[in-house]
Amino acid sequence: MAQSLVLDTDLGTDVDDVLALAVLLGSPELKLEGITTVYGDVLLRARMASRVAAIAGRSVGPIVPGIGEPRSGREVYWPGHEGALMNGLDREQVNTSYDAAQVLASATTVLAIGPLTNLAAALEREDSVPKQLVLMGGEFVDGQVEHNIHCDVDAAVVVFGSEQPVTIIGLDQTRRLQFGLPVVEQLAAAGELGALLAAEMRQYWGFRGENHNVPHDPAAALMLVEPDLFSFERGRIDVVPKGPDAGLTRFTPDPNGPHRICTDLDPLRVNRGLITRIHTACTV
Repeated sequence: MAQSLVLDTDLGTDVDDVLALAVLLGSPELKLEGITTVYGDVLLRARMASRVAAIAGRSVGPIVPGIGEPRSGREVYWPGHEGALMNGLDREQVNTSYDAAQVLASATTVLAIGPLTNLAAALEREDSVPKQLVLMGGEFVDGQVEHNIHCDVDAAVVVFGSEQPVTIIGLDQTRRLQFGLPVVEQLAAAGELGALLAAEMRQYWGFRGENHNVPHDPAAALMLVEPDLFSFERGRIDVVPKGPDAGLTRFTPDPNGPHRICTDLDPLRVNRGLITRIHTACTV
């Protein structure tokens, strides 16, 4: 039986979110039962997710705009290229009558690949069910503050303080992965969805002034279906809440802790697994 999950995403800014959605759509072991969007123009992000699902010909459950403003009050980072390659997004149907926090509160598995604003609100609800939380966020080797944590430190403090089981992959591991020109060229020839993904990758490369991107979020998605490609250590994550180190993620090993961090991965096999599943989404 396929594992059910809800995706919480800030799709539209970094191309890795839409690639992560493609990984999910190309994984028959998973059943996507909803998408919630977070951070900034959440309606636009939801419409983009709807367009991708429609091109893929897949039902993904309700697509729900969530909370746009970080509870920390930090200004939203918004480059402006979000949705630029998808014409007529205002025609996409999303579920604006739904409450994103409720959708996440009722899910038993959540893949969260954006700032944690929606997820914090969900975990604070009295009717929130116990969850398996799979996250992309943090950094556990070099003392860096990662984007998803930095964007809403207050929300991250709530999530990691909730005692919910968390499996997380940080920058220290995802930066070992890379998608370059061969991936774009393969996707460009893989139907309508592949062409869109390739165009989104090229747009993001142009914005960054680079010739590659790092599949941070797709790696978190792959942990759900191919965990043997990753190594983990159990313990406890604390987020520095204030001051010059606000947003740092500090890990303390503890065999009884509620959190698991990814401590190693097989870059070649992870890259191959990601590309295979993205191609499956483009060709099914």
